[in-house]
Amino acid sequence: MRQQSSKKAEWANGQMRSVAIVLIACVCGWFVMELEILAVRVLAPYFGSAVYVVMGSVIGVFLLSLSAGYMVGGWLSRKANGPGHTAYSKQALGVNLMAAGAWLCAMPFFIEPVCDGIFNVGLDEKWGSLLAAVILFGGPTVLLGTVSPTAVRWLTRRASDSGLNAGLVLAFSTVASFAGCVVTAFYLVLVSVRRTIFASGVILAALGVTILLQAAIQDRKNPSTEDEVTG
Repeated sequence: MRQQSSKKAEWANGQMRSVAIVLIACVCGWFVMELEILAVRVLAPYFGSAVYVVMGSVIGVFLLSLSAGYMVGGWLSRKANGPGHTAYSKQALGVNLMAAGAWLCAMPFFIEPVCDGIFNVGLDEKWGSLLAAVILFGGPTVLLGTVSPTAVRWLTRRASDSGLNAGLVLAFSTVASFAGCVVTAFYLVLVSVRRTIFASGVILAALGVTILLQAAIQDRKNPSTEDEVTG
């Protein structure tokens, strides 16, 4: 009976862990799409709202930044293989989310200097909007892009489950991105854009701190715990 209870508790803890991991991926998926929608509103007053100018720049920068984030996240997940890799990956993810949150909290204060500076340089609206999108939104988007590969790594205990776990993370985070897109486009753009960006930064930073604290607590309780992916 005691052994069965222990197995049930272990299974329940595993399920809660999986749900928490997927929720982290969903939160980051939401904020990526929220930022993409808000980026258009941020740049439009300085570079216009033409599709080939702002929309092309914003979408292009987010796609490129996410691809870089996926690569970095995959590299961090691979680098974390071995003893203590779970603690390492949690610390890396926590720091990334804290950095992204800090960036967003500071962004409302340097939007105007960055955009005015680029405009005053004399770049045309196409290249000016592209450069502004890179400076303002490239960094946090790269950091948020590291989440999905890390989440897949956390979920994967056996190599045979890697494809299923990747599909699960991508599916749910994409649904969250859809929700973030609709809520932002329909409602949040009607609120102060800069306050929304600042509030998003506070939430991301708080999530990063929570992950770091949880990793520290778990490391103290189970200093030798190691999760390995087996074939």
